[in-house]
Amino acid sequence: MDNDDESRDLPDRIALEAKVGRHRVLEVFQEFGLPLASSTALPRPLSVSRLRIAGDRTVEPKGPFDTTLRFGSGLTALVAHNLKGKTSALELITWCLRGRHRDDLQGVVRSWISQLDCDALVAGRPLGLRLSMDHGDIVDGRILSAPTLDALQGVREARPDLGVTEVVAVQDAAAYGDAVAALMLDLLNLGRLENASTQAASGRVTHGWPTYFGALYLPVGGDRALLGDVVMGGLAGRLLQVFLDLPSVALLTQVKAIRDARAASAKAESADDARLRARQAQQYGDVLRQLSEARERLRELTVEAEPIEPVSSLAARVARLGSQLFEAESRLRAARQTHDLLRAQRQSDEKTLNDLRESAVARALFHALDPVACPRCEAPVTSARRAAESKVHTCAVCATAVAVVDDEDREQIEQEAQDRLKASQQAEQAAATELAAASDNAQVLRQQLTSTEQRLRLAEQASQAGERAELMALIARLEGMLTVLAPPDDITVGLVDDVQRVLGAAVKVLETDGSRASEGLFDALNKEIVEAARRFGMTDLDRVKIDRAARLQVFKVGGPREWFSNQSNGERLRLRIAVVVALLRVGAQFGLATHPGLLLVDSPKAEEVQDVDASALFTELEQAAADLPGLQVILTTADEPLTRSVLTRSNIIAPALPGGPLW
Repeated sequence: MDNDDESRDLPDRIALEAKVGRHRVLEVFQEFGLPLASSTALPRPLSVSRLRIAGDRTVEPKGPFDTTLRFGSGLTALVAHNLKGKTSALELITWCLRGRHRDDLQGVVRSWISQLDCDALVAGRPLGLRLSMDHGDIVDGRILSAPTLDALQGVREARPDLGVTEVVAVQDAAAYGDAVAALMLDLLNLGRLENASTQAASGRVTHGWPTYFGALYLPVGGDRALLGDVVMGGLAGRLLQVFLDLPSVALLTQVKAIRDARAASAKAESADDARLRARQAQQYGDVLRQLSEARERLRELTVEAEPIEPVSSLAARVARLGSQLFEAESRLRAARQTHDLLRAQRQSDEKTLNDLRESAVARALFHALDPVACPRCEAPVTSARRAAESKVHTCAVCATAVAVVDDEDREQIEQEAQDRLKASQQAEQAAATELAAASDNAQVLRQQLTSTEQRLRLAEQASQAGERAELMALIARLEGMLTVLAPPDDITVGLVDDVQRVLGAAVKVLETDGSRASEGLFDALNKEIVEAARRFGMTDLDRVKIDRAARLQVFKVGGPREWFSNQSNGERLRLRIAVVVALLRVGAQFGLATHPGLLLVDSPKAEEVQDVDASALFTELEQAAADLPGLQVILTTADEPLTRSVLTRSNIIAPALPGGPLW
């Protein structure tokens, strides 16, 4: 981006990036309630001065109590044995300042408390947070504002004479939490952080004051987040950018969340559109098929305009013609069988007559030839064979017996064969005549039956007028549906709109602004983190590198690169504290509004292995709190001797009696 672009205001730069008009950018930002201008954040210090806890304990020492804990401006150590109230004191401070208690605050402890008062200085404004409770539930919540912290001493409601006014008054826990969250974001000049989420109906999840408070009450060493107590959604990086006072960080998170939510919604809509188009294509095809079937069925039921006999008469005629055709086809089959038999007899008679005539001719021919040898094998016809043919009537060629028929008998036999042939020819002719007549009769009956059956079908169709009417109505409905259901080719998918282009361009412009503003900040932050962590006991730390996503690379002397998540629990705690101290130092160096400066640390020694490690941490925390006027540390520990030997300039709060409860 050149200098000319830098001189433009935010709407113009977004419009230029998105290639839309300035008015469209203004419309999109107005549609989603996004601010178009951001100012440098004001200082946001937060500190606690007093915590009063009153109620009735149900365990030893039983009975009513009313305890006030006072905190200094630097480091305050709450020292007590385990299960004696030191951790719950941090949780009660959290309940007042965060607006909602954490899960770590036990229900039995809440049930003891009837009144809970916390005085705090929020961005220079003295506030008194007052809770009245019944069986662990808030029944009255008030936030008081006063000219000084001293004016809030012993006051639980508005006192105009002391300048104490009532800022918030609610009667349940949810309303108190909402009121505290809104007031803290306003006074500390913090914006809501958003990120896209498929779990939310709107597609976006908003993170408010409780998320910021996670950077004040440090998580235990084993947690993965470097800053805050939420790992997902890139919130650690967004907190870091807010605490580095990078321009428009809250606006950037909102724009990103809206853009990502709309992109996810568009993706879902695209999938829904594909399913819709497939379903519409199927519906369109089904309607076309049903319409075709209905029209075809209507054509089958269409009746010609000529008069038609009654169905009963036609049905009777069909039955009668069917019976007649059956009888005619039976006669036809019998005539065909008779004709076939007589034709076979005539053929047999013709063959017999031909055989007789051929035998006589062959015999005469053979005698006329008077062969001297067999015409096939050339065996000689001897005189002895010729003599045998005359005497014993055997063939001189093949020695087969030869019938001796005289000429008179031969003529009689041939005449009889001729007579039989003539009779069979006449019988065959009569059978052929009968067969033709039977065939013609059957054909006529068959045609009559076919015609009558067709007329019967037409008559039956004429009786189906109701079905035709239903079909016509169905066809009309289906044709109407086709006018509504667009063909698949006519369905189009919507293009990406200019709203998404504006949001994408805004993200790019705001990220560019953040990158430019962070030049030099991260180098200074890395240096301060290393120096603070070394003082807290990480003496082998060579260098670190943190990015805008709050991902921390750790380089130890002579070792490879490691990540924050690879460090031990004690090292993670030291690095978390070092990051907050570094933020405050860099803020003072560059004139930025950074971390609120309040740190709650529960049992840091529990993360250590040796007393020497805890001693270094306690000593440097005390020194850091003294060096940085904006840093207030409240920590807890069970090791009173170590605490008193190490912390010489800090406020130490311990039970009145050894081994007794802190409150």
